[in-house]
Amino acid sequence: MNNNDTYKIGAYTIVAILVTFIGTTAVLFTPSTAAAAAKQDAWLASFAVLPLAIYVVYVSSWLGSLFPDKGFVEYLPLILGKFLGKLLGLGYILFFFWFTITVISESTILFYGVALFRLTPMLAVALLGIIASSYAVFSGIESISRSIWYLWIITVVLFALAVLQIMPLAKLSALLPIGESGWKAIGEGSLLSMAFRGELLYLLIIYPFLRSRRDALAGGLVTAIILTIFISLTIVLCISIMGIEGTSRNRFSIFSLVDYLETTGIKIYLTTVWILVFWGKITLSQFAVTLGLTQLCGFKSNRALVLPVAMLMLIMSQASYPSSVELFTHVGDTFPGVALTFEYLIPTLLLLTAVIKKKMGMLDNNQPRQTQEPEANQAQISRT
Repeated sequence: MNNNDTYKIGAYTIVAILVTFIGTTAVLFTPSTAAAAAKQDAWLASFAVLPLAIYVVYVSSWLGSLFPDKGFVEYLPLILGKFLGKLLGLGYILFFFWFTITVISESTILFYGVALFRLTPMLAVALLGIIASSYAVFSGIESISRSIWYLWIITVVLFALAVLQIMPLAKLSALLPIGESGWKAIGEGSLLSMAFRGELLYLLIIYPFLRSRRDALAGGLVTAIILTIFISLTIVLCISIMGIEGTSRNRFSIFSLVDYLETTGIKIYLTTVWILVFWGKITLSQFAVTLGLTQLCGFKSNRALVLPVAMLMLIMSQASYPSSVELFTHVGDTFPGVALTFEYLIPTLLLLTAVIKKKMGMLDNNQPRQTQEPEANQAQISRT
């Protein structure tokens, strides 16, 4: 029996998964880069990319609905042919692998940057994180999605409490005059937001586990709106409290905000929130890599790949970004270009090719699935 037949993810859990997957890093890095380019209009950059986010949701939902019982890497050969399909599948696996080691590095640099683990070896911090994420990946998509659902509730409550404490300090006059920076500057400030919003492509990875296309669309669209409001609110608070210069110079602006509060220990519990959500993002990214390799190789279970993939990620995360400067340069300069290719252009071309081949009767999407999720997830029929 396939895990696809036993466990399906509903719209509410889709929102929790996607907001955790995207918002974890988007809210950290977007304020500084947007403020540096668009000044007091940086908060408008998040709204500028909302149409692109909706576009990614529709493309991902449409493409996934053409192959509802197959994984993303599995149906690429049906669209492009065996050789090109396998090659592109490998390309996406490498993309998510690179993406995951970057997220691991971001998490360790954040925890060192806020002086939480300054006396702990960076390798030890990363090792603890990868052990926790590997256990979740080994347990399967049901355990991951249910954990992130509860994690999402805790995160929303804690973050809302932090925002409510910070809001009275905001001076909205710092946002005036609105629109003075011009649309060109706002467009430049939205490049990183565009890259992060393109991560809605993750719908393609989890599509076989979703209840229906309607749930995928609803969950994706609600996520796009929530992220737009969430990131814009963060930028507004940063600029209205720390100013444009303070926001643009600080890579972790949201953590600097709490220094303006008299509440003792608030940075610790805010850091605790990010430890939890970073675990969620690393787990989801690692799951994408492991599942993709399983589908590419035609294995029936991904359990044999969890440990070697995790160890390779741990090693590469320590070797790829020797300093925070290199990491921030990558996030600001390299990531938008790579994201434009893998999150926007290629999925669009895949959808056009699949639709044309389907109309011509050349698309065979009735081949049996090869891969399965671990047996631990096949115990009972569940609905989220």
